[in-house]
Amino acid sequence: MDLELPDNVRQILLISTVVLVLFELLNMTGIVFDGNKLFLIDLITSSDYEAFRPDTGFSTQDIIGLLLAAILGAVWYLSAEDELDWESLLADDDDEE
Repeated sequence: MDLELPDNVRQILLISTVVLVLFELLNMTGIVFDGNKLFLIDLITSSDYEAFRPDTGFSTQDIIGLLLAAILGAVWYLSAEDELDWESLLADDDDEE
């Protein structure tokens, strides 16, 4: 599969993947919010549940977040350029002289 993306898009993919994985790991353990876990869907919508709850551990939000991070990481990996053939590049320089 040949997927070509500009370098700035690839950097955004990589940074987004790292930030999402770090957020999920820190949120699952409750380190950032004093032992509470942030539930994004409850923060965005007007649900009956509190956005910050002491319900740390693995939840549906974590599955979706880690799956999204895996997809972003896979797109970043698949969009890598092929390695340069340095021998042919150097041989071309020798031929010109």
